Amino acid sequence: MKIVNNNSLNDVTYNKIKDDIMNMTLEPGTDVSVQKLSERYGVSRTPVREAVVRLQQSGLVVIYPQRKTVVSKIDLQRVHEEWFIRTSLEAAVVDEFIHKCSELVTDTMQEIVNKQRKYLDKDHFREFYTKDNRFHQLLFETAGEELSWSTIENVASHYNRIRLLCGKLNGIDKYVVDQHDKIIEAAKKRDAEAMRKVVSEHSNILIEQVKLMSKKYPHFFQLNSSDL
Repeated sequence: MKIVNNNSLNDVTYNKIKDDIMNMTLEPGTDVSVQKLSERYGVSRTPVREAVVRLQQSGLVVIYPQRKTVVSKIDLQRVHEEWFIRTSLEAAVVDEFIHKCSELVTDTMQEIVNKQRKYLDKDHFREFYTKDNRFHQLLFETAGEELSWSTIENVASHYNRIRLLCGKLNGIDKYVVDQHDKIIEAAKKRDAEAMRKVVSEHSNILIEQVKLMSKKYPHFFQLNSSDL
């Protein structure tokens, strides 16, 4: 008899549901009862219940006891807070990144950007953001601040949904990749001030995306939060 690793099944189920929420396959407001998710993913209710609890903790689902469970709408106030955490931490690692950055690192960053240019259309938004995350993760790894990156990844659920929503609906603005080139250029010159300026400008793109998306697709958003 094959032994099933329940922890692995729980993680796989959680990751599948989370990916579908992040990629907007399961849109904000979608009914995601344990029964429906169990049927959708072909697993028993136990790993689904575990997944739903974790998704609630991440702010990705809302549980209404004895009524229903739905994919949470994108909370504008939470987006702002997550954006602030990411922007602050990324700006903070610039000096150490510049100090430790090598030619190998900048070459790797350039390879990532070259691949990103192939994924600008909306049909490849997932591939683009996989590379985008790797680009920014490399900044933190080089600076020796992996925990900071893990913190960003753990808390930025609503922030990342905005990014993926924009990519899915509109494709990627070439300006985003051009800014990555500027970050690499500043790193090669070991110009921390220039790099910090580009990192700040780069993160501010999200603010404009939020304003555009919340007006164009209000049904995806929790609009009673503070404006960004």
